[in-house]
Amino acid sequence: MLGPVLLLVGFSVTGAVCGGWAGAVAGAAIAGLLTAAVAASAVMWALHIGRMLEADQAKALAPRPPLFRRLCDWVYDRTLVP
Repeated sequence: MLGPVLLLVGFSVTGAVCGGWAGAVAGAAIAGLLTAAVAASAVMWALHIGRMLEADQAKALAPRPPLFRRLCDWVYDRTLVP
């Protein structure tokens, strides 16, 4: 999962440069919240839109943001059961 790792590192380093340790902690928290938002969005799509499609078709058509493909596939594998 490249996207969450890049977010964590990038936001933590940027926060550390701008605000020291407190900025690094805040950057890491924001990265965690953004990653959770992507996962929650995948769950919501699967429950509302994916439910109306066949499981295989829903997995093929499901949205996957760049660099978050593995995270979204992990979520869809658990929520879109045949």
